[in-house]
Amino acid sequence: MATVQTIEIGVPGDKVCVPRIGLGTMGMSAAFGPTDDEQSVKVLKRSIELGCTFWDTADAYGLGHNEKLLSRVLKDNRDKIFVSTKFGLMLREPEEDPPKVFSHYIVGYNGKREFVRESLHKSLERLGTDYVDL
Repeated sequence: MATVQTIEIGVPGDKVCVPRIGLGTMGMSAAFGPTDDEQSVKVLKRSIELGCTFWDTADAYGLGHNEKLLSRVLKDNRDKIFVSTKFGLMLREPEEDPPKVFSHYIVGYNGKREFVRESLHKSLERLGTDYVDL
């Protein structure tokens, strides 16, 4: 079986080796039609088997649902996964669970220090971990 090539990122003295190909997980919780959590969990587990262990998520994907979904697999595999998340969108509460089109819930943008801290704290809770890698 072919393995995913890796690359070093970072600065001298603080580098990490990550897969060249990452798994974008937005479609597992929003944006591209119906979602299926059980199928998504199978995809996440298979990605680990294939060496595709750079997972990209965001607090906006499914308005937090995506991070909770990833936590189901992340909890037993945290040492194997490089997690990248994003934040900065101010979102209103969803009317459906999970929301299908997160852009309908955007009410603004915020890059202020306290908002960043709050967003990261909430992401860590949803992901079920005490750190993200990027």
